[in-house]
Amino acid sequence: MQRKLKKAHLLTKSAILINNLYPSFKPPLTYKFIRSVVSKVMAGEDCGFSEIIVNFVDKNELRKINRKFLDHNYFTDIITFPYNSNRKSIEGELFISPETVRDNGAIYNTGFKGELERVIIHGCLHLTGYKDWTKKEKELIRAKENSYLSN
Repeated sequence: MQRKLKKAHLLTKSAILINNLYPSFKPPLTYKFIRSVVSKVMAGEDCGFSEIIVNFVDKNELRKINRKFLDHNYFTDIITFPYNSNRKSIEGELFISPETVRDNGAIYNTGFKGELERVIIHGCLHLTGYKDWTKKEKELIRAKENSYLSN
């Protein structure tokens, strides 16, 4: 009996690590903001997480990652790598280009913070199992993003 309690206790511990791998970018957001966005999605999708790493990289580095791992030769705002599919203890990594987020925030009139929140939500939805390869999947994930943004 004691053993099960310890195991359950370990699953309640979770970490969000933030790596700024883009030296000229100074994140204007707090750890608390990023954690609240991640936690909102994970709770809404009835998922736990043990470790989620959020990396800020420049747009050229993100394009290299896109080419190397996804065979896509274009710029993007986020790439998500889920490391497991255990909905009770999700592990994964988000790579975000703040330059692209800033540019998209200006294009869509959402500002940097609003667009970054959408991108983090999008990445977390990928970690919980959502895809966006087909038109139907894209519509679903966008509807989910909008739902979390309105909360």
